[in-house]
Amino acid sequence: MVLTHTPAWHAAEEADERAWLDQWARLHNAPTLQPEPVDMPVLLTTAGSPR
Repeated sequence: MVLTHTPAWHAAEEADERAWLDQWARLHNAPTLQPEPVDMPVLLTTAGSPR
């Protein structure tokens, strides 16, 4: 197999592709910015209080 480009060129191309893929993965695998649900205590209320 005859290389038409130098090994340095191939290394630079691989580094560029790796950087692009890393950026793509960060954008597509980023956590959503929705707040996490919070456990709220349940309040039991009645219409009137017994006396």
